[in-house]
Amino acid sequence: METLETNRLLLIPVNESHIKDIFKSFNEKIIKYMFPPVAKNIEETTNVVKSFIKQREEGTDYTYAITLKENNEFLGLVGLHNLKNSIPTLGIWTKYEAHGNHYGREAIGTVIKYAKRLNYKKLIYNVDRRNNASKKIAIYYGGKVIVDYKKIKTLDGRILKEKIYEIKIK
Repeated sequence: METLETNRLLLIPVNESHIKDIFKSFNEKIIKYMFPPVAKNIEETTNVVKSFIKQREEGTDYTYAITLKENNEFLGLVGLHNLKNSIPTLGIWTKYEAHGNHYGREAIGTVIKYAKRLNYKKLIYNVDRRNNASKKIAIYYGGKVIVDYKKIKTLDGRILKEKIYEIKIK
């Protein structure tokens, strides 16, 4: 798993140097439409990052830190998950301060290209129906709705209204 590059971004395999940025940025504003809850302490974030590293080593999931190429600013995480399945799943979040700059779309596009190099033909992208920015990413990459509504209860009791897109890799 290598670092992936775009015009503006570097997608770096997540490592322990990203723990503080993840802990600081993965907050209540970010999780509104996401399954995982906010970490209660930095040790929880450390354990999550260690699990990402283990998953990468086992070849089941690739999680990248999204950083700005010009200054290495941490922007969020993007992942290609469930790699043992024939149709892996995309996942992304960017910190609140980075919203509105299309970094998410750029990062997802780069991961889609990487998935193509890995010979995947389709990807799954789960989005809360109320998350317009994420829905726009799915649609931008030709995503077609395969499940229009799936109710999900998060670990901290929130209710997500999931819409599932399938993105064919061209």
